[in-house]
Amino acid sequence: MKIRISFSDILFEDNNYIAVHKKSGWPVHQTLDPNRPNLFSALKSFIKQRDKLDSEPYIALHHRLDAQTSGIVLFAKSKAANPVLASVFSDRKAVKIYQAICVGRPQVDEGVLEDFLKKEKVGRIEKMVPVKSGGEKTITKYRFLKSSNDLSLIEFELVTGRMHQIRVQSALRNFPILGDELYGQNNVNQQYKVDGQLLHASFFKFHDPIEDKEIVIHCNPEFSLENFSVKKSQSKTYILFNKPFNVLCQFTKSSEDEMALCDFDLPKDVYAAGRLDKDSEGLLLLTDDGDLINKIASPKFKKEKTYWVQVERIPSEESMKELQKGVTIKGGYKTLPCKARIIDMPNIWDRNPPIRERKNVPTSWLEITIVEGKNRQVRSMTAAIGHPTLRLVRAGIGKMRLGDLAIGQFKKVEASQLIF
Repeated sequence: MKIRISFSDILFEDNNYIAVHKKSGWPVHQTLDPNRPNLFSALKSFIKQRDKLDSEPYIALHHRLDAQTSGIVLFAKSKAANPVLASVFSDRKAVKIYQAICVGRPQVDEGVLEDFLKKEKVGRIEKMVPVKSGGEKTITKYRFLKSSNDLSLIEFELVTGRMHQIRVQSALRNFPILGDELYGQNNVNQQYKVDGQLLHASFFKFHDPIEDKEIVIHCNPEFSLENFSVKKSQSKTYILFNKPFNVLCQFTKSSEDEMALCDFDLPKDVYAAGRLDKDSEGLLLLTDDGDLINKIASPKFKKEKTYWVQVERIPSEESMKELQKGVTIKGGYKTLPCKARIIDMPNIWDRNPPIRERKNVPTSWLEITIVEGKNRQVRSMTAAIGHPTLRLVRAGIGKMRLGDLAIGQFKKVEASQLIF
């Protein structure tokens, strides 16, 4: 999902600070996937283009929001402001207020939540759990605003700033945030067709010692109790596209000599859910459903992607077992276990231009199914067992397959047809 910052997303700006309306689904920082867009990089690009700068602008960040949490993110724009913001957050000098739609309601309409929490790792997922000793003291003020049926709109004010603080403290008292997949009630999330917590940073106030003034920032949530998710109330667009070789997996290009998604008659405002490299081909899912894009990109949701891979020579049984168990690729990363087998040459289109084959070196085809998506991962995996990739075609995403979709063609599908 490409992050596009517009002028309306800038909530506050002066010579020292800039505040941005972060949308749900936008990571704040760079993630483990270096190709995944993030707010920090997008803001630098926005300022550079807006101000027509020759060099990268200076910005610094001292706080974050979870990827699915929306609202105010404040950056320093000057080196003088950098230590100011560091002190604002470390010394708790700011007033930070959030709004959330919760399942149920607190027993008392207004109060203070206090717990001792510590991080606990479950597989690859970190979460906060309550402990009697050894944890960090966590304090949140809350105020009930209104309710409708089994949902409540609640305002939270952070006193401390722990990971997942509001999410875990509300869940511990039986009014979890709607859509929270880690601490919430998944059956209710599914009932309301919400994935990703409805939590929004709506107010931020601090004193700026540089200009000796109080800075107050407001940001209204995109959701409401009456229609708790504007995004979910609108129908989403889902496109299956058979991407040709040598086509960029984006709608912009740096020169007219390149081919990109904008060269095809695709709908506007859709993004790739799981990108394909320029030199890879096959099934691409394009959508405006940000939650689905994040789920396909993240290995924790285990969304399978299946590839047909033409490699040099025929791998041995031992090499295939090594591939299936996981191999160490660039950067020392060991891939997760995958499905891998040797197959007959699939009945697919000829590539233009054709692959470069070495004389007297046979080739073979593999079918590889993975649940993660590191940069050029499949190519790195086959290289790790000594069989370089010559051609890479994505054959499926989840249970969806290319079928009879011709190269360069696309078709619209309904959400009910997206089977994983």
